[in-house]
Amino acid sequence: MAKSKFTPKPPIEKLSLAVRKDIRDKFESRKEEFQTTIAEKVGGPFVINFNVNEAWAYVNPSTASTEAGDIFARYVEGFIAGLNNYLDKFGDDGKKHFNEAVSQSEVTLAVNPQGDEAPAITAEIKDGVFVILFSHTYFGYYQSSLSDHLLKAIENAPRQGYSLVVKHSIENDYEENIEELRGEIADLLGLKMNDLILDPNFEENYATLEAYKKDKTWQESFGQASFKYFSDGLKATLESKGFKNDELLQEGFAEVVTTKTIKIRIVTKLETTKNKKSTNEPILENGVLYLETTAEYWGYYCSSAAEGLLEIL
Repeated sequence: MAKSKFTPKPPIEKLSLAVRKDIRDKFESRKEEFQTTIAEKVGGPFVINFNVNEAWAYVNPSTASTEAGDIFARYVEGFIAGLNNYLDKFGDDGKKHFNEAVSQSEVTLAVNPQGDEAPAITAEIKDGVFVILFSHTYFGYYQSSLSDHLLKAIENAPRQGYSLVVKHSIENDYEENIEELRGEIADLLGLKMNDLILDPNFEENYATLEAYKKDKTWQESFGQASFKYFSDGLKATLESKGFKNDELLQEGFAEVVTTKTIKIRIVTKLETTKNKKSTNEPILENGVLYLETTAEYWGYYCSSAAEGLLEIL
């Protein structure tokens, strides 16, 4: 049986005097302060635009009129707390992403149109406005949980380039340590560091994973996984096979990897190695050593990324 479509309640035409007074004293009186706090964080004017008549239609009948102002204030406080956590982690990049997504510099409050399927609280960005969404059965609850949903709302806003989470992961989990690792791998191969190219192939791999994976949790470790294909996979294999100071092995590598380039690549299907299914595989192609995997197994068993290297040299 199909579930009936959720129909929002009409706004309350006129709130009781007690409710209006409480909203004035505990919410409206603090609005300018709230807006100033948000503006300081995002770097420009910001507006809080709550339709209290619409929202109060969903209040639990047992809720006292003396709670009205605090309820609306807590939604703003939850938003500010979430913004603090977000900016603490993502800094200026996060601020830039936020302002691009929330282009109207406004936060509002609305019932979630998903009805009974809606979580108690979540958020979205619609037409450049940050919308705090509450469940029709949980108005006034879980405002402090808004922090858990702010990042997702920003990331879901259409934009060009990497997601903020991926960019953060690349900068912190890959770029900070890759030059040291490149020097170590070059040493194992008997190469000058500047001659060796480690190509993470970020753009192509990111696009492939975006298209393939519905669950976006991979984004949080995108930089780390890329790093591990080179560290736990390539470097560890070179060490275990005794490449350091072994001229025979080093020359064998140089003869076939003529570009001195090692690149991570996601493919549709791996070749079979010794008739066994593999999650990763090294492949030589046009003088480039590719560390290959599939979108399905991205980030899994990185230590086997260069397994079988000696057999293809």
